[in-house]
Amino acid sequence: MLNVYNFPSVPIGNILISRGLISSENVGTILKVQRSSDMLFGQLAVNLGFLNENDLLSVLSDLYQMPAINMEFLYIKNEILNSISREIAEFCRAVPFFLDDKVVKIAIADPGNLQAIDKINSHFRGLAAEFFVAKESDILHFIEIMKCNTDYAKDNPLFLLNKIIFEALEYRASDIHFEPLKNFVRVRLRIDGILTITESVDYESWSRIQAKLKLITNLNIMENRRPQSGHARIYLAGRIVDLRISTHPGIFGEDFVIRVFDLSNGVKSLDELGFSLEDFLWLKKITSFPSGIFLVVGPTGSGKTTTLYSLLKEMNSTSVNIMTMEDPIEYQIDGIRQLELKEEGLLSFADGVKSILRQDPDVMLIGEIRDEETAAVTVRASLTGRLVLATLHAATPIEGMRRLMDLGVRMVDFVPLLVGIFSQRLVRRSRQDENDSQKCTGRFPLSEYIYFSDELKQQLLLEKDLNLCRVDKTFKSSIREALEHQLVSIDEIRRVFGDLWNADI
Repeated sequence: MLNVYNFPSVPIGNILISRGLISSENVGTILKVQRSSDMLFGQLAVNLGFLNENDLLSVLSDLYQMPAINMEFLYIKNEILNSISREIAEFCRAVPFFLDDKVVKIAIADPGNLQAIDKINSHFRGLAAEFFVAKESDILHFIEIMKCNTDYAKDNPLFLLNKIIFEALEYRASDIHFEPLKNFVRVRLRIDGILTITESVDYESWSRIQAKLKLITNLNIMENRRPQSGHARIYLAGRIVDLRISTHPGIFGEDFVIRVFDLSNGVKSLDELGFSLEDFLWLKKITSFPSGIFLVVGPTGSGKTTTLYSLLKEMNSTSVNIMTMEDPIEYQIDGIRQLELKEEGLLSFADGVKSILRQDPDVMLIGEIRDEETAAVTVRASLTGRLVLATLHAATPIEGMRRLMDLGVRMVDFVPLLVGIFSQRLVRRSRQDENDSQKCTGRFPLSEYIYFSDELKQQLLLEKDLNLCRVDKTFKSSIREALEHQLVSIDEIRRVFGDLWNADI
């Protein structure tokens, strides 16, 4: 299957001149050198120092209307790389980087080489071939790897980094831990909440890996005595991947923890998160409220933000103005205006809330209520008639209310505004539910929540006792239900809930 691309009739040299990227004298020099070289015009311009390779890639992508791919973080499995012969790869200046039973994705240096495109389409007959323009230098590097016929990640620390991130995506790991020990650096992945050792890296390789990680996240490469945090978005193996990196000094060097977000699949719908029908219907009810405050609480890694994004997706329509404030933006949703706040930026969360209120939003998402000022402006935003969604670090809904009070918000100010507080934990599924096998992944949420009726609000304001809250559903009832349906093991409940677990559930 041949994709339809644009093929310009004007020589590439003339186009580069018209865009002010090289001079006519440069073109003459390149053409002379090309007579005794098998390199493409653009790559020769780069090698001779006349043109930046990133500029060339951008021009080729624009001219041929073919998406560009940055192969810097590309990890290609050997079986995919070798799905074409080295001879075809050299002739076509192209390598495959993704392959399944329907699609093959090809990185190609010369998108105007119809003969090469036809040859690759013929080789992968029966599959839909998608082409991506890439730097010729990167493609030639992978062709050299094909000649060696070895596990190239073992010989190159930066490819090893790509492999580790790739495996984290394959295993749906939430975090990667690089932990320097006495003689080597241990690499562990957190998969379904459990840390598992995957690699041991020697210190010579680790020095290059950590330098690369600091470079891509704009951290201070020379700083190793103080904690640092950074963020990067990369393209790896056909996926858009968000990396949040945290460093911390240790006995044998800096520990690195990377939170990994695969953004390629986008935001899941609410019914794909694995909630029970009761929980699903309760959450759907929240989306119908025109104003108020809805909080999702829980520890790091409990899926709070994922649930809020799914709620936003549920509410998203042309008749509703939805705005978010995040640090950083995790998923981009069409139709929703998202503001990213950075530590070094001019806006704090509190300033951001004040700013977007002027944009007349109907629904606001605040990534996290993290300080007194943010808590106060969240309340003020809801008072103006908006539905405000936010996360908060607290164990249970009642603890969430106490946390607001710790942040200086009085009960009389926030209780009248509350719509609901939802707390959740993710537990590993001991088996797939036969009735819902297509929608469940390795983990699913158990929950506890409170709906704030007018009656409950009046009682709380009158008696000032949070323990009087009637919880709609408790963690204990969620646990009991999951155990009765054999969805989760007792050991898993003990691991996730700790002291909350007891034998009389």
